[in-house]
Amino acid sequence: MKGAFLLKKRLSRGPKANIFAKRSALLLHDLLLQPEDEFSVQALARDTGLSVGLVHRVVSELVHDGFVRAEGLRTAKKYRLSKRGALFRKWLETYDITEKCRFYTYNTAYSASEIEQRLLASRLLSSTVLALHSACRRLGYSFTNLEKTELYLLKPENRRRLERLLQLEPCDRGYDVLLIEPYYSQIAAARSEKKDGLLVSPPLLTVLDLYHFPLRGQEQAEHMLRRHPALKQLCRAIHKER
Repeated sequence: MKGAFLLKKRLSRGPKANIFAKRSALLLHDLLLQPEDEFSVQALARDTGLSVGLVHRVVSELVHDGFVRAEGLRTAKKYRLSKRGALFRKWLETYDITEKCRFYTYNTAYSASEIEQRLLASRLLSSTVLALHSACRRLGYSFTNLEKTELYLLKPENRRRLERLLQLEPCDRGYDVLLIEPYYSQIAAARSEKKDGLLVSPPLLTVLDLYHFPLRGQEQAEHMLRRHPALKQLCRAIHKER
């Protein structure tokens, strides 16, 4: 399928406060994936660990932009996510991994499976997360035959140790291994889950990062969005609101 439907509508520029900034990203991530449209500021703050003040400011901006509708008064106020698909399209339009993340490209003599085995046996396991195509492959939703290894570095200070562990040689063209310092490190740290022992990027963040990734990213992102159970509600909302 051609990768065009997500950005078919061009939305207006964002609100004064950047709702897609690092601090508010975990809130948006959880809000987009919750099964119900109705939510409260207090519940979002509790579930994300963010302050009530920050959550309220972000939600107020979402109301201002028409993505969320406010219902009730003062302490009894509830909110309803009225444009789930439009909010995610706006996020896709605003965020580009190639502009926000730092990349390190390498060649290595190890295969992708050998790299995973070395990670499993190392002390760096908790500070690395399978990302992009590697995450899709590990989750069983790969749309390509790429055998590259892409990893988020939750602790960038461990990069040299990882280079030694995987015998990585820096390269300028192409790569066998790509190390990424994630812009949305809070989402990666808080919502990544283990799959067969390795941490894997959460599905929504995987789609978000893949969509503007130059190596077959858009087609893989849309395949993941259509197929992964956690993303199907979001995919339906995108189609419904076009």
